[in-house]
Amino acid sequence: MRRRLIRRAVASLSRRLERPELLASMYPGARRELREHIAMRALVAGTLGADGLYVDVGTNRGQVLADAVRVAPRARHVAFEPIPELAAALERSFPQVDCRRLALGATAGSAEFCHFRTLDGWSGLRRNPEISDAQGDPEYIEVNVSTLDAELLDSHPRLLKIDVEGAELDVLRGAGELLARARPIVIFEHVAAAAALYGAPPGEPWELLDRLDYEVFSVTGDGPFTRADFVACANVVNWLATPATNGR
Repeated sequence: MRRRLIRRAVASLSRRLERPELLASMYPGARRELREHIAMRALVAGTLGADGLYVDVGTNRGQVLADAVRVAPRARHVAFEPIPELAAALERSFPQVDCRRLALGATAGSAEFCHFRTLDGWSGLRRNPEISDAQGDPEYIEVNVSTLDAELLDSHPRLLKIDVEGAELDVLRGAGELLARARPIVIFEHVAAAAALYGAPPGEPWELLDRLDYEVFSVTGDGPFTRADFVACANVVNWLATPATNGR
């Protein structure tokens, strides 16, 4: 547990310094994280155009958003971040971005949100039991919850990134109309242990995307993955879903 926390702290620092090789140099096992980071940057750069729309769900401190703004400064960018302090910082740092102080899920409403003040990247609508009070300094706040279908009515994003500490399936459930209509490329985090906090069956993200005629790859390009391979794979954190090209 301690090693994982240290690794994530170094990962955060390496992103802020824009030096992802720092993480890989310290932890041989972090080479995957470096490859995923580079692949996500390449996807952002290769997907967005001057008139594109990028949507960032679970923006945190804007680690991926910063890449999108840099490579497509005249595109439209929408960021969703429910933690008030982080949302305010995003608004200051990215005045050109449509920052919305919302959590996203399968249905609209309000909910209690666990904000770890010293480990905000672990915050979520369910408390992660790996983080103790001493480690995370938690506070519980009430947040408004919406859905991508409601927030992006009639919009056509080119790229959608979802990183919400286990609640990714609920966000996808609330985006069915958007995915069917706009057919964006989707980058989403999926870790089975985190998803289990929300009662998500291991294969359900793959099944939902398959029903919408998407194929699922690792963000570094391996795949497409079958459902069985998706469930069995423990060494991928960030995934890529693209509209199927075979018209199935």
